[in-house]
Amino acid sequence: MIIIEKEQFANYIKKYERLIITICLSFTKNYFDAEDLAQQTFLAAYKNYEKFDGENFKAWITKIAANKCKDFLKSPARAIHSLSDSDCECLEAYDDLPEDIVIKKYDTDKISNLCNKLKEPYKTVALNYFCGNIKLSDMSKNTGKSLKTLQTQLYRAKKMLKALWKEEVI
Repeated sequence: MIIIEKEQFANYIKKYERLIITICLSFTKNYFDAEDLAQQTFLAAYKNYEKFDGENFKAWITKIAANKCKDFLKSPARAIHSLSDSDCECLEAYDDLPEDIVIKKYDTDKISNLCNKLKEPYKTVALNYFCGNIKLSDMSKNTGKSLKTLQTQLYRAKKMLKALWKEEVI
């Protein structure tokens, strides 16, 4: 049984990583998939090093890479499914891209969570303004509070939200 030294295998990775990524890229035509497959190739080589005959590491690792790429290309997860006309019409009905919808939802949820951390009356004003899309003039009519009071509360709520947002990022 052959035991591989970590340093020796690290040297193999440094020596052949560009070659393996190039091979994977030639199969997949996608750099990110190629990087993933190259990583899988070296992991498979490390796990199966005892099967290596010790003769030609370059040939052995390139064979593993080619097989990983072939398996990847045959994978049912990569199958391309066409959308029907009705699916396309449904998608066209939205002005935003799916990514934009997800980002907006994430931001809306984050803002809502931050607003809920505020104390009253700032919490209610912020939730109504940012999450409920209620104008200050409408809030004034509904609550009986003066517009100036609500403007001041919103101003202070924004300052507190900005501080909370920075805390979340850090």
